[in-house]
Amino acid sequence: MARGIGVLGAGDPLLDDVSVEARPGRILAVTGSSGSGKTTLLSVLGGILRPDAGEATYDGRPVGTRSGEPRPGTAMVLQTYGLVPSLTAEENIAVALRTGGTRAAEAVRVAASALDRVGVGDLSERLVTELSGGQLQRVAVARALAVEPDVLLADEPTSELDEKNRDLVVAELRVEAQRGAVVVLATHDPEVADLCDDELHLVDGRATGEPVRMVPTSEDGPGHEHDMFRRPQ
Repeated sequence: MARGIGVLGAGDPLLDDVSVEARPGRILAVTGSSGSGKTTLLSVLGGILRPDAGEATYDGRPVGTRSGEPRPGTAMVLQTYGLVPSLTAEENIAVALRTGGTRAAEAVRVAASALDRVGVGDLSERLVTELSGGQLQRVAVARALAVEPDVLLADEPTSELDEKNRDLVVAELRVEAQRGAVVVLATHDPEVADLCDDELHLVDGRATGEPVRMVPTSEDGPGHEHDMFRRPQ
């Protein structure tokens, strides 16, 4: 999905020769401290930031777009939420669905279902300006779930949640992976990383560490091992 990614900063590189592969059906955690390059990497993977070196691809095609918008079929959960303040929680999701061609009544139904999935169904008619940080975070996740993307990139989607709601959100991201989506989430929380399948750890824009084990998969074929940064079971 990404090979040799480099992004220049004002001083040190924001990303320096980072390569990673994320697969449908699995959740990849991108970990590291603040400023390690997690958000920058997700921006490259989503196609909203062009790298200075290397290339990010999906299904063999570059993900970058001229408009700076995420590639079609990609949903991003931003740390800033990306919600429209003048709309309700439900309307924020319904608008995203309508933009993709969903009819109005169906958009409302799917939006309500997505909010229920992350435990904020009772807040559907609230303006987002009336919601707490944790509630906003879950609405942003619900919007990404509702559009059923090929690729779901989530930047610290659980940072403002308690343990119960954190685990609920990760469980719903797991549902998306099981549906066949590529799911990548950035987190500084080791407990969230433990709930994921694979991990890429960044330090100062570089991937660090060694794969802790090699795991063959059926899609790799006999004798082929899929090498990723994987947490021990």
